[in-house]
Amino acid sequence: MEKFLVVGCGGSGAVTQAYIIDQLKAYLRQVDPERTELPAAWQFVSVDAPLTAEPGPAGLANVPQAGGQYVSVGNSLHYNQFEQGLSQQLARTGSLGEIATWATREPENLNLPIDRGAGQRRALGRMLTIQNLEKIHDGLRSAMDRLNRMETNAELNELNYKITGRRSDVTDSEPIALVIGSMAGGSGASMVFDVARLISTLPGNMPSRTAIFMMSPEVFESLSEDDRRGMWPNSLAMFGEAVAAQTGAAVSHDRAIFKAMGLSVTPKNASFARLFPIGARMGGNRSKFGDGSPAAIYRGLGRALAALMTSRKALGSFTQYTLGNSGAIEGSRSILGWGSPTKVSWNDIPWGSMGYAQLSMGRDRYAEYAAQRLARSSFERLLEGHLSPDDPSTGKEQLDKRLRERLPDFLAACHLPGSMAGQLRAADVYPWLGSVFGGSFSAPAANEAVRNIRQTLPAGDGMKSREWADLVRGRLEQCRSGVDEMLSANAYAAVHEFADFFADRVIAEIEGDLSRYGVPFVEEIVDRLMEMFQEPLIPMIKSFAQSAAGMDPMAPSPQLETLLQPLNGRGTVNNSAQIADNIAASYTTQLTQYHIVQVASLLAEVLDDFRSSVLLRLKRELVSVHKDLDHDNERKDVSLNLADVATSDPVAWPRDGEEKIDDRFRSSANEILITETDKFPADYEGHMLGTMRATVPDLRTFPEAVSAATREIIMGDWDTQGGIKAPNDTLCPATGPESGPGNRAGWVSKHLTRPPYGRGEKRDSRAASFNPRLRPADLIERTRLWIARPAKPFSDFIGVDLRSYLTRGAAANDAEYDGRLNRLHDAFYKALHQARPLAAVSSEMLNRVYGVGREQYHFNFSEIPLDGLEAGSRLSEIIQNDTTRDDATVTTFESAFTTDNRVFSIDVFGSYPNYSPVVFSSLFPHIAEDWNGRGGNSESFWELRRARPLPAALPLTDDERRAMVAGWHIGVLTGRIYISGLGTASAAAHIFDDAQEEWVPFPQKLLTPPTKFRGNEDWMPAVIESVLLAYADVQTAPPGGRIGDSLRPYRLLRELYDDGAEGPTTGAVDHSVVKVLAEWLATGKDPQSDTGTSPHGSTLAERKAKAEEVLRTARAKAANFLSATGRAALPGARPTDRPWSYVVDRRIAAEMPLYRDLADDVDYMAADLLKRLEEAAVVAENWGREPVAPPQPLITGADDPTLTSRPEGFGGGLI
Repeated sequence: MEKFLVVGCGGSGAVTQAYIIDQLKAYLRQVDPERTELPAAWQFVSVDAPLTAEPGPAGLANVPQAGGQYVSVGNSLHYNQFEQGLSQQLARTGSLGEIATWATREPENLNLPIDRGAGQRRALGRMLTIQNLEKIHDGLRSAMDRLNRMETNAELNELNYKITGRRSDVTDSEPIALVIGSMAGGSGASMVFDVARLISTLPGNMPSRTAIFMMSPEVFESLSEDDRRGMWPNSLAMFGEAVAAQTGAAVSHDRAIFKAMGLSVTPKNASFARLFPIGARMGGNRSKFGDGSPAAIYRGLGRALAALMTSRKALGSFTQYTLGNSGAIEGSRSILGWGSPTKVSWNDIPWGSMGYAQLSMGRDRYAEYAAQRLARSSFERLLEGHLSPDDPSTGKEQLDKRLRERLPDFLAACHLPGSMAGQLRAADVYPWLGSVFGGSFSAPAANEAVRNIRQTLPAGDGMKSREWADLVRGRLEQCRSGVDEMLSANAYAAVHEFADFFADRVIAEIEGDLSRYGVPFVEEIVDRLMEMFQEPLIPMIKSFAQSAAGMDPMAPSPQLETLLQPLNGRGTVNNSAQIADNIAASYTTQLTQYHIVQVASLLAEVLDDFRSSVLLRLKRELVSVHKDLDHDNERKDVSLNLADVATSDPVAWPRDGEEKIDDRFRSSANEILITETDKFPADYEGHMLGTMRATVPDLRTFPEAVSAATREIIMGDWDTQGGIKAPNDTLCPATGPESGPGNRAGWVSKHLTRPPYGRGEKRDSRAASFNPRLRPADLIERTRLWIARPAKPFSDFIGVDLRSYLTRGAAANDAEYDGRLNRLHDAFYKALHQARPLAAVSSEMLNRVYGVGREQYHFNFSEIPLDGLEAGSRLSEIIQNDTTRDDATVTTFESAFTTDNRVFSIDVFGSYPNYSPVVFSSLFPHIAEDWNGRGGNSESFWELRRARPLPAALPLTDDERRAMVAGWHIGVLTGRIYISGLGTASAAAHIFDDAQEEWVPFPQKLLTPPTKFRGNEDWMPAVIESVLLAYADVQTAPPGGRIGDSLRPYRLLRELYDDGAEGPTTGAVDHSVVKVLAEWLATGKDPQSDTGTSPHGSTLAERKAKAEEVLRTARAKAANFLSATGRAALPGARPTDRPWSYVVDRRIAAEMPLYRDLADDVDYMAADLLKRLEEAAVVAENWGREPVAPPQPLITGADDPTLTSRPEGFGGGLI
């Protein structure tokens, strides 16, 4: 995999980025289940107008939440306030002219909030972008810096090794930039080309590795008409700006703006390699993608780009075939791209296309479905496990009933007095203590003390009886301190050991009850325990201990004197050993009692500490868990991973009894599953029964199986043959060889800090620590592990790969095998269909531009693990029979075959050859329909849509635009340009077709109408601007014409200067403009005149002189708008002398003629025409002369008296 910079522009870009990230994380989870973050080699930057990033779609994280970067270009001011600051900054360098003809003419009246964006007004959005160019640049640069860090390269190298098993080094690789936006909006749509231009200035970035993906308004056709009102006009403006950027016509303006805004970088001529239009329909038959909704398109494109980023094979084809030269076929430049191939190569003109589909086993989705469904059962058990659906009692009544039934057994299991469940009596304490400590601690301690006592008693055989008896009494008295110390130490050790055992026992029982009855029940259990500890258990233990506070362990036993009575005489002792044994043994009962008293005294304190340091803390944790579970159960906004449908939000998890599968498990429109989603519930029930019957053979029903499985999940305890063992850490970590002494909760009572018998180190007291694994994220993690256990029905089903599934021996019978082959056939056929590019094309325009009758598709494939199988042959038949694919597809298909196992999906990438923009039908017909449907309200169509000066906003090369400017001057001079109704709002421009001898109208309504002109000179730029309308109609054949004829008036205009079919006339070929001028000079032919002769003189010399005058005047007018270094700059001019060139006043900018944008072209072409005029005069000398009649006078030098602010000499004529 390679390094990527993915930039989202506007809302559409951000939403698509969220889907890409979701898909990438799903892919990475397959590679490394522990990975939750994207590698630093994939940088995501979202640029939009809102002051803070908007939420992600469908519950997904947005870009900054997913670890990316958000750059806001919004502003808390209203537009009129905001624009004052920007205008002042542009004025410092005299650069207001760069915005003059497209920004609002009355900014002070635009009191519009812009904190959420530009409201589909591209011009406003571009102004926001310009203000924040440096901020955007800084964000992009920081992302690029992260891409180039050593640790980023090392991380990606390791990730590639983990995926491929091969070592590689990406240190010297250049990142690929993907820029995603929409043609339809305001802020996002207007910033895309600025963002691409900024990326081109970053160190280490090459425009040849930058791709732009833009959603057409077709994607939003499901929205209301009001919501779509400005989308098609915006896309028309975008089309012009895109082509201008592709051909290099926009770079001068961008450089001027960058410089004015203080950026120290210099944009390159090219800023991106290819633009990819994304529509809602595919191919020549315009099939709808999915349901055609924006969400479906965003998600489909997101899956495609994520697959591209993770597929080495697909990415290689993309960079070579689509971004590079090999994916373009040569087409006619007469429709779009007319110009010099040495300045603008054909490869610079076409747009790219992308389609993607994945054929998948789909069982990864089933695995997640099964895990979520079991997690949902566990979640509901935790919240409602104490409730029975068949019990009509209230929840509180059912809880109390469960508690009464369970409490005695719970107390017994925890070695607590069973009578605590009812009425604990003082008389119950000693028997309980004896039952807990007697056999294991007190009796052995008493026996040890008896042995020590016996060892102190002397032998007495042969001694006088009275003497020996006195000696025994003395020795018994001497034992007192030693026995007391020994029993006390043993009692401490007993309580020390019991404390850990008791803590673990209580925790285990509580965990068990959580798995049976849930959190509310366990909360009640813990409450009751604390209450019973406080009253009566601890007080009664203390009372018992206090009642025996003066007990002497070595007080003469009741049998002592009886045993010594025979020794009161004067005889001698016989059988002293037996007597001594009996004497020592007579102390057993009281020593046992003393030991229990010592235990009770310490135990009361320890249990009190247990209550506060363990139970109280556990209760707090349970309350916290309960709150979280309730909150999650009531959530409305859920966080989803649509790519692998993973989510930790329980309300989104499927539950038992639901018949309908949630649509998110059905995959996106371009993911085709072989496993039938509708069978997930039945498969789940079968696999659940099979799994649990292996553990509990007498299980009979599915609910019983789910109940048992739910207990295993909550307990975190199950059997497995895999390397990942059950966690056993529901409330706190499990004990084991590495856990050391103590209890699971880590509790150390403040009364038990000394080591027993002084052996070991002293401990610090410590309250219990609990980390309940009961929240939804814990449950889903456990159920995923449980489902994935090897050699179980679930994992056996989920782990079937494509090759195994489609091997004959894997099917139960021939019928099942045939069914599998048929499902594969249908899925692959559908995948090819869905992988067609997300952009429809016009077959008629394909024929006009390329001479072909229909579109062609190229497909690339990931590994197809069916080599040598009948299934592979079935797929080959589909490819061979597909008449729409290109020949290269067969090669890529056959090379994809392998015999690999563990392949679960086949990726299919589809594209057209790189086609000229004019063939894409997702765009132009809709624009024309919108324009034509507005009738008399056409002005709103274009208001604040264009966001650049004309050279940077028109789909014309510099050559073609200048040829049209020259053609306008020739047409006006020779009478071939005619304005009907000149001076009225309904005035319209026409051009004369000499070949057909007819007038051909330009668009009758212009994008900038005459009512917006600053003078008649604006007719030329307004007509040329409206070439965009001709392109809108380019795929519609006019009556009696053919497709593409909407451009006829503009072709005629261009041909007045240069009639080259594909580009400028070069070499030894006579320039057509010389012939046109020569004929006019010689004959004075003028189609406007009734007599057909020119009004500009009756002789060649007069006409030539007039032409020279007109062209020099045109240069003089243009000079008003040119810088001091321009070709026609006024001698000695200073910036302050050129208010229309070095624009420092927003009021001047507001009055700027549209003519300003083409002034440089006028100057350049007028100079050229003056030279051509000399050549033409020579030719005209030998031309036959004809009568001349005056036509409509269109050329004047008079100023328009209605305009008070204009450049000198401006406002009268058409040139």
